[in-house]
Amino acid sequence: MLTYESTSRFADADGVRVHYHEAGEGPPLLMIHGGAPGAFGWGNFGRNLEVLSRSFRTVIVDLPGYGRSGKPDAPGGRNQMYADVMTALIETIGLGRPHVLGMATGGAAAIKMAADNPGCLEKLILVSSAGGHTMFHTPPLTAPHRDYYTGDGPSREKMRAYLEYIVHDHSLITDEILDERYEASVAPEFMATAPEGKGGKSNIPDDLWKRLDEITAQTLIVWGRENRIQPFENAVFMLSRIKRARLHVFGECGLWVPYERMIEFNALVTDFLSPSVG
Repeated sequence: MLTYESTSRFADADGVRVHYHEAGEGPPLLMIHGGAPGAFGWGNFGRNLEVLSRSFRTVIVDLPGYGRSGKPDAPGGRNQMYADVMTALIETIGLGRPHVLGMATGGAAAIKMAADNPGCLEKLILVSSAGGHTMFHTPPLTAPHRDYYTGDGPSREKMRAYLEYIVHDHSLITDEILDERYEASVAPEFMATAPEGKGGKSNIPDDLWKRLDEITAQTLIVWGRENRIQPFENAVFMLSRIKRARLHVFGECGLWVPYERMIEFNALVTDFLSPSVG
């Protein structure tokens, strides 16, 4: 059985010490997690690794600023830094031209990678991705993850509220999941530099959506219809702008599709990345 420790690796990429998990053989697949308090690669995708590593050389990364990766400054903006470090990591650990899967904040980084340097990746999967655009949806004025570190500070109650915000089926939020994410959110080094959760502006450029039509990779867009952070309308907009795109929507599912619909998600990803799917 694959574990956090047995798959844990480190590499230096673009001057940043990057922590990642690796397992499996076959076509390379780089998975980039979402943001918010306590986010890290294993927390988002670790439960998918056992299945996906049967078909792919699967790499689950901790974005800079998260998990056990370095906590660098980003004078040029975090999204630019994420894309630069991920592109450098691909070369550093010899992934060649991998498939890239990005969720939420990680999706925005993947969009920038695909637009800036189309030759750095093969197929693209965007899951509940930031970087879309909406004309009709009004974002909520408050959300559980935005002010996680303000007021009375972080707590298990706040973390439970956030996790219940990103899934449709609240029964999936076990004590194990809650503790895992909460403990990551209060790690001293993470708290000192937490990229999100302090009531500030999003790390994602407001106009990233303008670059969607520059993506040439075959792209699978995956969404939960009940996503309360990145509304379903964003997925339709992405479908309309990315030339070689297809869209799969899960009903009764929120933002965290890889966990909430794990079996179906693993099968969907495996099928899309099959050489016979073009």
